[in-house]
Amino acid sequence: MRKYIFLLLLATAFSGCKKHNQQTGCPSRPCTANFAVLYVNFVDKDGLLALGKNVTVINLRTHEAIISKGNGGPVVPSVGPNLYTIATDNNKSEFSTEGDDVELTATNAKTGVTKTTLLKISGGCNCHIAKVSGPDKIVLE
Repeated sequence: MRKYIFLLLLATAFSGCKKHNQQTGCPSRPCTANFAVLYVNFVDKDGLLALGKNVTVINLRTHEAIISKGNGGPVVPSVGPNLYTIATDNNKSEFSTEGDDVELTATNAKTGVTKTTLLKISGGCNCHIAKVSGPDKIVLE
């Protein structure tokens, strides 16, 4: 009896993912309930915290600006003075499954120097967004 209850619970747990994937045209597979968030840190040339301003994130495939989304809408992109939220799982549909090149531009608030960095971010039919390539720390000189 316990075996049947376990199988019923297991089938119920995966049915939500299957339904969601059918709605998006993605193949059915089990996903975790984790909520992925991608951040970058801004540091100066000495590795100390740097305040980034005028930060823009552009998906080079779509030429659209990426605005990180929380559960109820846009999130405050700056979590701290040197930590910037690029995207969350709620932005997953804005990226391809294989990954898109993304251009992040930021200006050092102290020096006024602007830097552009390339990242690659995947989403689409993957369970979560992920940074495929690119730095975790961006040096703003």
